[in-house]
Amino acid sequence: MAKVFIVGGTGHTGGALLDLMLQKHPQLKVKVLVRDEDKGARLKGKYPTVQTTVGDLSSSQTLQDEARNADIVINAAPDITHQDGIEAILSGLKDNSRPRKGFYLHLSGAATFYTKDPNGLKEGRIWDDVADIDEILNLDQTYTHIPTDNAVRSASTDVYVAIISPVGIGGISPSLEHPIPLTTGPLLSTARAFGSGFQIADGENESGWVHVLDLARAFLLLVDNALEALAAAGAGGETNSQPPAEPAGFPLWGPRAYYFVRTEDIPFRALQAALVPPLHRHGVIPSDKVESVTHTRAARTCLAGSADFDPDAPLPPPDSWVIHLATWFGINMRVRSERLAALGWKPVEKSILEDWEVAIQEFLRREAGA
Repeated sequence: MAKVFIVGGTGHTGGALLDLMLQKHPQLKVKVLVRDEDKGARLKGKYPTVQTTVGDLSSSQTLQDEARNADIVINAAPDITHQDGIEAILSGLKDNSRPRKGFYLHLSGAATFYTKDPNGLKEGRIWDDVADIDEILNLDQTYTHIPTDNAVRSASTDVYVAIISPVGIGGISPSLEHPIPLTTGPLLSTARAFGSGFQIADGENESGWVHVLDLARAFLLLVDNALEALAAAGAGGETNSQPPAEPAGFPLWGPRAYYFVRTEDIPFRALQAALVPPLHRHGVIPSDKVESVTHTRAARTCLAGSADFDPDAPLPPPDSWVIHLATWFGINMRVRSERLAALGWKPVEKSILEDWEVAIQEFLRREAGA
């Protein structure tokens, strides 16, 4: 039976994938990287057949060893600042002692395709992962995610690789540790600092979103393709995996295997319209209004944690988390998932806007230590 190693398997995305994968393939031998034994115990309490190993993306030797012993490695953890860990995984998958060519699924992100001016306007092109693939493959190394994406592609001679590039991820996940979207905290804390909803200018800027369960199904589509190839090799008594099937007439793996995952486009003002009522109801913000602010004011408010800030204080560096966050409030990120559509992938979940009430309740419960 195929062996699967998951990095980020307790996270919002990885936890959703793990849950769906074990529902569909309960016989799989799955091992998950966990940060500590307590997390491992909780995970095995829900999924008794899952094995765990302790470490993180800085545990290079562990990553290399586990990847060497796996047929499929899924990295659903953050990629930015973790290139060494990714290289360790790829090194294990490329090891000459392996009996067959392995598969690597890598979670990237469509932040590469943000518009540059956080002005709150709807503007910029719509990127297509089929029509624009040559341009995508030649983007400069200074773009977000590109260094790690290129590291993955560079291993494609020795490893079957595919890059999953979602837009904003929303919805409730079956993950034990991270059921709510990672954006919940920043959106809530910034609204709390303003005392109201907020948007840059009129909040017309538009970004793609995907429900975490639809994203997990996109991953699972490729996992299934890998499992079929591995099963075919096993049935034939061969040591090398069979070339994966190409149901849409193009390779599902390789240097051009780059998949946008997006189900809907939402203007930032519509996002705030969904967030503000539950934030007000739960006492997070005293006002149910949405205030129009500048990017600079959003950055200063994020930094200060309140609307009381020194207007003459220097802004943080451009690559700081606060500036990235405030920039996200005002930019556009629009893509189309044409590769997945060609493979028959269709979203089935409700809009991510419908889950914010539950997400806010859960965030506040955890914040209070409940």
